[in-house]
Amino acid sequence: MFLVDVENTLEQLTLDEKVKLLAGQDTWGTFAIDRVGIPRITRYFEQTSDGPHGVRGTSFFNGPRGMLLPSATAMGATFDTNLIHTAGELLAAEAREKKCHVLLAPTVCIQRSPLLGRGFEAFGEDPWLNGTIASAYVNGVQEHGIACSIKHYAAHDQSTMAIEDDVRASERTLREVHLLPFQLAVKNASPWAFMMAYNKINGVHAAEDPWLINTVLRQDWGWDGVVMSDWFGTYSTSESINAGMDLEMPGPSRWRGELLSWAVMSDKVKKPTIDASVRNILKLINKVQPWKDEAEVEGGDTQRKRDLCRKVASESIVLLKNERNILPLDPQTKQTYGLIGPAICNPAVSGGGSADLTPYYISRPLEAIIDVVGSENVKTAIGCQAHLFTPQLLADTSVPDTSEPGYLVSWYKEDPIANPNAEPLASVTTVQAQMYFADNLPEAVPKAYWLQAQTIYTAPKTDTIEIGLCVLGKGKLFIDGQEKIDLYNSQPLKTLQTPMFNQASMEVTTELEVKQGKRYRILVYLQNEAAIAGLDALNCGGLRVGCCEKVDLAAALAEAVELASQVDVPIVIAALNSDFESEALDRTSLALPLAVDQLIEAVVKANPKTETGNAIADILFGKTNPTGRLSLTFPKRLEDTPAFLTFGKGEQEIHYGEGAFVRYRYYEKL
Repeated sequence: MFLVDVENTLEQLTLDEKVKLLAGQDTWGTFAIDRVGIPRITRYFEQTSDGPHGVRGTSFFNGPRGMLLPSATAMGATFDTNLIHTAGELLAAEAREKKCHVLLAPTVCIQRSPLLGRGFEAFGEDPWLNGTIASAYVNGVQEHGIACSIKHYAAHDQSTMAIEDDVRASERTLREVHLLPFQLAVKNASPWAFMMAYNKINGVHAAEDPWLINTVLRQDWGWDGVVMSDWFGTYSTSESINAGMDLEMPGPSRWRGELLSWAVMSDKVKKPTIDASVRNILKLINKVQPWKDEAEVEGGDTQRKRDLCRKVASESIVLLKNERNILPLDPQTKQTYGLIGPAICNPAVSGGGSADLTPYYISRPLEAIIDVVGSENVKTAIGCQAHLFTPQLLADTSVPDTSEPGYLVSWYKEDPIANPNAEPLASVTTVQAQMYFADNLPEAVPKAYWLQAQTIYTAPKTDTIEIGLCVLGKGKLFIDGQEKIDLYNSQPLKTLQTPMFNQASMEVTTELEVKQGKRYRILVYLQNEAAIAGLDALNCGGLRVGCCEKVDLAAALAEAVELASQVDVPIVIAALNSDFESEALDRTSLALPLAVDQLIEAVVKANPKTETGNAIADILFGKTNPTGRLSLTFPKRLEDTPAFLTFGKGEQEIHYGEGAFVRYRYYEKL
């Protein structure tokens, strides 16, 4: 039974009420109009949630855990629409469990360059593959009453400061390459919502481009869903709604509200235009509401969900070469295995930004391979470090005075260091080591606050470790009561993109000698005030605590080489993590992090027999056949890529000089 009689409700709404519906009330939700029975699009009726590899819910801070699927690029490598349809059904179940009704996914922009920071969110470089896999994904999700907001429409093929980019491309290039995945998804799955891109196309921001929205999407393709902005991706009042963009997100509105009412009264925006957008919103509400009366869905961390994630991961693996038939390995044969590389214990499970979430579990290669061959046959060597920021301190932590993992976070209305007797306004526990306090805070927390986050770290072995801190605001880090890091009185000059959407400070680290089994109290003190006072002195606040073994790179490399020469089967696992691949952060080279390339070369020389998690073990030991296909091209040199001369931030205008010959198409025409 539908909740809203669309046409009757339209007649009853006042102009101000209609305008309210066309912008967010807060970060994730819209306004309710109780008088006519329109529910608020939020937690208890309809809320949006970031994807595309899991359903985070509506909270950056302390949100619920979720099932984390392999990256979209891995999904694309399966070339299996039935499998991705099933993955979409899993995401729908996760969304319903979290009371989410709109999943902000999938991403179908083209991996025009291998340097694209959000490339891991896209299915591949081929528009037909992108659109076909996206269709299966959308159908799997929407068949269970959850809307997909396919993104980012269109040509959102760079991440760093995309708001300023102006893509210059011919209509042929757009229609044959960059619009085609969206067109295929419309034809085969009809996503219920579209999210606009941040960038301009041929001088006009996508979010206010009538050709892109009204001409192509609505008229040429016959699509009739909701068009929404990306978060803070609205740049005008009249232009955006006249172009057909229905919903500005997030709230409170910057460009609508009273400004839109004035635009209507001054006849810059016609009332039928307002009605058309409101009608689209009401129709979306009707599409996603009926499932509320259905039976409960499968919830939580279940074996069926784990099995599906493992299957997607296994079927995405591409075997490039199998010289001398080394694979599959026989676990029954008595031989030793050397696991080499920093990813063996800290696997890269996701890129950063909107795609990030706290997973139910992480499958680590070391544990997975030990499960197959036994710990007595496995030796390890880190070989090098491969991070820009120390890996988040999650393992071996506990909430003070408990055995539960994580941190205790307490907020104060006065400085708890200056006044040790200050009582906290509120306290919560969290398993996050990166805490972005943009939402989901206790009601008692004021706009300006002080905070303490503390955990007990139990050293797993005697060693020298590095502990790192980034803050959004001003902060200090203490270990057993002694100040070790000061980001309160001064902060380093920024030289690279930082966590929390580039809002955090640079990381500062400190060294600590630890003894196996000893417990250390780590406390972070934070004030949500900018380090440099100004008009916008207050911010939402945030912190990130990291920890890793202190590594002498030369000694670590030598250890890895020695291990490789001693074992029967050396296995090097190399990866990029969210430090290098993230929203708002494009890469600058094809190189693997730091000394990883050097590590691989050295190990191969030491033992020429060289080869995540459970899926890797499944392939290595023949449990699963590696059926994945490359969904993108790996060039030998960056200079060989067709977008080499026109990708990056040299100019705000980005000329798509390769035209329709993107990535592999370019090589085929040579």
